Amino acid sequence: GISIIFSSIHFSLFSWRPMTDKVDYHKLRSLNIFRDFDKNEIDAACKHFFVRNLEKDSVLFSEGMTGELLYIIISGRVEIIKKTKDGRKIILATMGANEIVGEMSLIDSAPRTATGKTCEDSVLMVITKNAFNQILDSDPRIAAKILMGLLKIISKRLRVTTDKKIDEFKFLNNKV
Repeated sequence: GISIIFSSIHFSLFSWRPMTDKVDYHKLRSLNIFRDFDKNEIDAACKHFFVRNLEKDSVLFSEGMTGELLYIIISGRVEIIKKTKDGRKIILATMGANEIVGEMSLIDSAPRTATGKTCEDSVLMVITKNAFNQILDSDPRIAAKILMGLLKIISKRLRVTTDKKIDEFKFLNNKV
């Protein structure tokens, strides 16, 4: 089949399909990132997204790879895996429907800090950094709403991580 090299990962062109004209507005609005969008805004944003159907054990991105894609999990699950210095793999998180992975890549394009892999057949919405930059240029209001959605998600994750670290610190101090 026809294939391309994109962002250091090999994809088949046939595994990508653009969002269709008939977008399920209510389903998309139920996703955290689109919660504050009206129908016209969702339609405008979705022109820049693609849908990917992936089989179990498909690698979305690899640790150390430059980030260029954001994924919204429509169905299925994605594991975020970190490789230790001694070669072991630790599952940092398992993300499911309505969750986002790869969000930092739209902001900083820094190398990925972990690997993302499907742990069951999954359907994902995908936007490239380039497509997001096109939204920034053509419709800054929609780009701002997407960024606010991402900031809310990142903020929530940071709060959860902070709470875990505080609990760990309390636990360690109580042991001494």
